[in-house]
Amino acid sequence: MFCGHTHQPYVRELRQGSVRVKLQQRDQGTSTEQELELPLRRIVNAGSVGEPRHGSTKATYVIHNDSIGEVSIREVDYDVAKTCRAIVDAGLPEVFAWRLSHGFEYAERAEDASHVCER
Repeated sequence: MFCGHTHQPYVRELRQGSVRVKLQQRDQGTSTEQELELPLRRIVNAGSVGEPRHGSTKATYVIHNDSIGEVSIREVDYDVAKTCRAIVDAGLPEVFAWRLSHGFEYAERAEDASHVCER
């Protein structure tokens, strides 16, 4: 399963796992449970091409080689300072620019964001 726009790039694998599923039939008011055995499952999160929140200011994407089952996470530089200036110039809270300039998930990590991306 491939995901994106969640700002946290990763590849996670589940080997020889199982999932217990409970099914309810609305019209009959009954439910049944099934356990499904799964082969290798992989969740690939491409991160984001904007507002990275993985501790780096770089945008991320993935390359998937289907023939060998390989997934590579790639990082790309972009003009973070220009983007921060655009955030401030648009009248958005400066803490958004601070968070972007540090690659942080939570703006609360900023003790004082008033110094960020000066006009």
